[in-house]
Amino acid sequence: MKNRSSIAAGLAAAVIAVLVVLLATSETQQTRSINLAILGEVAPQIEGPTIDGGQYSLRDDRGDWVVVNFFASWCVGCRVEHPELVEFNERHRDDDVQVVAVMFGDTEKNAREFFDELGGDWPALVEETGRIAIDYGVTAVPETLLISPSGRVVQKWIGASGVTADGIDATIAQLEAGGS
Repeated sequence: MKNRSSIAAGLAAAVIAVLVVLLATSETQQTRSINLAILGEVAPQIEGPTIDGGQYSLRDDRGDWVVVNFFASWCVGCRVEHPELVEFNERHRDDDVQVVAVMFGDTEKNAREFFDELGGDWPALVEETGRIAIDYGVTAVPETLLISPSGRVVQKWIGASGVTADGIDATIAQLEAGGS
């Protein structure tokens, strides 16, 4: 009898723990609408130092498609999606398409180690104030945005399951063909 009580208590605790995790990590409709409010808007300026000691400015990429990825080295989803961004970047090395990353709640050292380990040779901004994330409505990582050559935010992927190299290509192709 004592063993059954222990099993029942453990099972109940596990169910409660799962519910707490689901509630804590789920987005409300209000949060989702805030996250997507930037769609169709002119992209806020992104500029600053990069983890390799350079400087980046979004203005320099006007006329190109720009994929902006908000990431952190501690983010499991960021590690999951990063190979897709590497593949996308490799496909478009000679095209008018740029990838840029923005550090989110991380250290420059950890961000550099993330890129050293997982690859990717695009600019990765050191962003310690969170200003860029706020400007783009980013509340958690990973989040990835697509900026059109005209400078408008045209797509936003929230979470690691959203962004793929093929998905970014398909979105660009659809938008270039005049689709919405």
